[in-house]
Parts: sequence; C-alpha cells; structure tokens
Amino acid sequence: MAVIKVHTEHASAKTVLSEAVQAEKNRINYALQLGKKKIDFFEEKYNVSSEVFLRTWTAENLVGKDIEYTEWAGEAKLHFRLRERLAILKGIEYVD
Repeated sequence: MAVIKVHTEHASAKTVLSEAVQAEKNRINYALQLGKKKIDFFEEKYNVSSEVFLRTWTAENLVGKDIEYTEWAGEAKLHFRLRERLAILKGIEYVD
C-alpha cells in the first residue's frame, strides 16, 4: 500500500481533500452510468460482452463498421479505466 503524507498549515485540509476525492468519485460514477447505457446498447445489438468484443472482434464484424467499432471500443476502454480509477479512490484511507 502506498502512503501519501500531506503537510499543510490549514487545519481543514483533510476535509477539503476528502471532499475533492468524493467529488471525483461522483463524477466517475456519473460517467460510468452514461457509458454503461452506450455499452449496453452495443452488447444487446450484437449479443456479445464488451470483453469478448475487445478481444476478438474487428470492425468488419459490425453493421456500422469503423464508426460503431470505434465508438464501442472507446466506450468500453474508457469504462474499464474509470472503474479502475474509482476502485483506487475508494481505497483511500485517511489517517491522522
């Protein structure tokens, strides 16, 4: 586990930092909700999970070819990165 120490003269720094982390978690959750709708559309349309799609499919497998491939791949990759980032933020523990 990484330990990050912050030194400041401001007594309310812990509150400010925890609020900033919570705001980022809220933004990520919102982005995940929006992205999930787009991902669900493609997964239902092609009856395949995004994980399988990213591993095995090419643009030629899709009706809209490059446009749909790029949109789905981009949304899926962003979704995975945001989930990782959110997990990191959820793992932050504040100590005195």
